[in-house]
Amino acid sequence: MKILVTLTFYHPHWTGLTAYAKRIAEGLVARGHEVTVLTSQHSPELPLEEWVGGVRVVRLPFVARVSRTVLMPAFPSTAARLIAEHDIVHIHTPMPELLLVTSLARALGKPSIVTHQGDVVMPAGVMNQVIQRAMDTTMTMGMQLATRVVVHSGDYGRHSAFLAPITRKPDAIYPPVEMPAPQPEVIAAWKRELGLEGKRLIGFAGRFVEEKGFDFLLRAVPLVVEQVPDAHFVYAGETQVVYEPFFERWRHLLDKHQDAISILGLIRDPQKMANFYAMCDIFALPSRTDCFPSVQIEALMSGTPLVTADIPGAREVVQVTGLGRMVAPRDPQALADGIVALLNDPHPYQPTRERVQAVFSPARSLDEYEALMQQLVGEAQSGRKGRIDAARTQARNTLQAVSAGTMLTAPAVLSQQSAPAPSKLSPSDRATLERLLQNEADMAFRRRAMTLIDHLDLHDGDNILDCGCGMGVYMMMMSRLRNLNIVGVDGDVGRLEWAEREGVDARLSRVDIHTLPFADASFDKVLMTEVLEHIAEDRVAMREVFRVLKPGGTLALSVPHANYPVLWDPINKAIEALGLRPMRGPGPITGLWSNHWRLYTPETLRSVIAGAGFEIEALEEQTHYAFPLIHFIVYSIGKPLIELNLLPEKLRNSADRFRGERNSGSLLNPIILGVKAFRWADRRNDSLRGDEETFVNIVVKAKKPA
Repeated sequence: MKILVTLTFYHPHWTGLTAYAKRIAEGLVARGHEVTVLTSQHSPELPLEEWVGGVRVVRLPFVARVSRTVLMPAFPSTAARLIAEHDIVHIHTPMPELLLVTSLARALGKPSIVTHQGDVVMPAGVMNQVIQRAMDTTMTMGMQLATRVVVHSGDYGRHSAFLAPITRKPDAIYPPVEMPAPQPEVIAAWKRELGLEGKRLIGFAGRFVEEKGFDFLLRAVPLVVEQVPDAHFVYAGETQVVYEPFFERWRHLLDKHQDAISILGLIRDPQKMANFYAMCDIFALPSRTDCFPSVQIEALMSGTPLVTADIPGAREVVQVTGLGRMVAPRDPQALADGIVALLNDPHPYQPTRERVQAVFSPARSLDEYEALMQQLVGEAQSGRKGRIDAARTQARNTLQAVSAGTMLTAPAVLSQQSAPAPSKLSPSDRATLERLLQNEADMAFRRRAMTLIDHLDLHDGDNILDCGCGMGVYMMMMSRLRNLNIVGVDGDVGRLEWAEREGVDARLSRVDIHTLPFADASFDKVLMTEVLEHIAEDRVAMREVFRVLKPGGTLALSVPHANYPVLWDPINKAIEALGLRPMRGPGPITGLWSNHWRLYTPETLRSVIAGAGFEIEALEEQTHYAFPLIHFIVYSIGKPLIELNLLPEKLRNSADRFRGERNSGSLLNPIILGVKAFRWADRRNDSLRGDEETFVNIVVKAKKPA
């Protein structure tokens, strides 16, 4: 691939953003791709073009600085020329030219990926707020035009008000972070040189700006020293930030506590930075806002545990590793208490390099970026080829029609649909499932349940994982068919408790699906139905499922389709048609997007599943015809009535998914009549023509290669 990267500043400018961009660019070059970086000539001694680590770097002069960015008059023409020469564009934001770049990419038929490195958070002041509003507006519009948006963590993406309008597009990929191993002898000499021997050190690092929250840490210094007299704070970073005089505002506290604080300045050398982290007993991150601070991973890789403000994005590293303490944000006393507690008992949080690298692997980050780029480039190229082929076919048909003395008014459409694989369900199995599903009002659920259980090809003694089991309906149905060893896992304790009350025959556990607590190759089969869309890092979760499945094992999976029928959820369909953010709930009007990170097309789902190592054996798009407003009827009206136990017993026996065998079949029951009407509307899905474009679900059967 030929990849164009754009960002405002690049190497040797040094921030977490530029470090990420450099690692990704050079990592892709090492894998055989051509990478060009378009950026600013932020310092006049830098050449306008050079090669850095195998990456071609094109720098443009600027005429003025505006707060944190620069104005480059030659950017539009240069960007257009370079976009035309490359297969895909990768933009790192914040960047004021984002809208221009994504507009040019779309006009030139090139896919674009935005890696969002953090919302623009400007300090107080009228001019700063004007700049922030302008950046927010142009970047939001630019992201709407981008093919995909990548965030560093699902936690940050879920809580970012800035990213809310483009919730359909984000992927979460951890950034690649690298750090050399610390040098114990050098560290010991450095501590002697600084006069810090015998001190317990608390490190903090980064640009001294308001968003980093160092003022909270300065106010916590006396609170810590009061309880731990040998505590000492060590800062590494840039204090004189041209666009924000925050350091000067808080210099008085630095002067006041100068006996307890050492300032080392900006450290550019990675080895010296690793030694800085390892010299410290604790690394503190008191940020007001932070997308994904690489300093945390660097500190852990150097053997230093964390005290982190409990804010979206910043808390991700502590949450997934457990190697630190989270404290209330913007609270000097809570910060001091967390530091003191960790100083007094560091052993439960002591990191090892191997443990950290197992979670934050640069190779894995590059795998995911490379796979996403290859997918988008492939889709763009096949789309162009398809349009050319269609035009050629239409021209050929027209010529044939003219020569035959007739004229086609529209191109003929040929549809092919592969024959379904023979069902593994016996007549007895099918009859049992029909009885259990008698109460089902969601016809799409009923249809995919039959298909998924068929795909699993259950046998007595199978070890089954229901990954994202919810209230346990599938586990109930599977245990009625065979004598199985079922494990059900979910992140929602309330749903697991419901399954337990229903007497589901399975071992139940609350887990994070990103890190399943099972050994490799533990299960014969995995069921994952309507789960993947709820998971922030779907590719990470899919790799975990691949890991715990035995070689030759089966995955049966379903997800909601991105191109769903208008009658299924007309409210969200109308909202999306206006280019607005869909309703994601929870709330009284539960739409298809309820608590979903994304919906899927067959192409994106194939990429996620195959990217984890699976071989896809069957992929089917299901349920084109829908009863009007059926999603609202079932999930906004029926579901709450059942869960809140508001239905009389007789009506509940004909509505509850767990009570299908108690259904009396009486036509005097309004719920039974309603379900019959829904089934009548669904019958048309039994014989689709093959040219339908909208569906409710995608259902997949995949195998782990033996």
